[in-house]
Amino acid sequence: MDIKKLKYFLAVVDAGSITAAARRIPVAQPALTRQIRLLEERVGARLFERDRKGVSLTRAGRFLYDNGRRLVAELDSVAKKTRAISDGFSDSLAIGITTIHPYIPSISSLISRFRAQNPSIRLTLESMLSGPQKKAILDGGIDAGILFTEREEDPRLAYLPIASYRMAVIVSRRHPLTEASPHSLRAFAEAPFIRFSRDSTPGSYDRVDRCFRRAGIVPNTVQECHDDITIRSLVATGMGYAIMPSIMVRGESDLVAYELEDLPISSQLMLAWRKGGDSKAVDALCRMVDAPGNIMATPPEDGRA
Repeated sequence: MDIKKLKYFLAVVDAGSITAAARRIPVAQPALTRQIRLLEERVGARLFERDRKGVSLTRAGRFLYDNGRRLVAELDSVAKKTRAISDGFSDSLAIGITTIHPYIPSISSLISRFRAQNPSIRLTLESMLSGPQKKAILDGGIDAGILFTEREEDPRLAYLPIASYRMAVIVSRRHPLTEASPHSLRAFAEAPFIRFSRDSTPGSYDRVDRCFRRAGIVPNTVQECHDDITIRSLVATGMGYAIMPSIMVRGESDLVAYELEDLPISSQLMLAWRKGGDSKAVDALCRMVDAPGNIMATPPEDGRA
């Protein structure tokens, strides 16, 4: 099977249509259509149902998609390790790390210890949000990720818990609501809400929405963003409030965090990697993370940070 044709097929599935995939790759649409037809001839099965709205997978197409992602990830991993060995290393490890790692110094400490204890492994790091990290792990772009997620979010990944951080309402100290310490989400019912886009952190997005529903609130969302730093900066200007891990205010004089009774959720920091993978470097990282006392969440003493 031609790996290039397989990657084209995966791109069409991810994009939802041949037209959208052709723009992303980029490649001419007629050429991409031909490559897909040649792949169907090669495997002897129709992979897509086609209509005016786009394409959808047949049962055979779904099977090829699920297994094709794994094959491409393994080939990419082999290529990276081959380059590392050629450069004098015994192995390679690409890790994604949460974009708020500056607020969790023990992550940097973990990475430093891993590098010190495994000098023969080429280590590369990339700061990424949770959603993109999961996709990169499954696509073979990275081998593992330190990210905020829930175990049940993607059954194709394996998880190792690292720490848990309480979610809180984050607001500028200059905001009028800080004059009387709020104890409920209802206090923020009319306030402008700044939040993550769902594709960035789908699990957290949905859990926050459930808290709003239980409180009988429809949030006044004024801005959605894709990264923590942008949200934190907008909150600091007084534009509105956000719901984020309370650690985001540590060492900050311009923000305050309220851990509310009707916001009883935490954000789970996990090490994640692709199930079924065979990587000694990932195994070594798992052993280090699983060792007692490596990364600990330190909860605040009360509900206001």
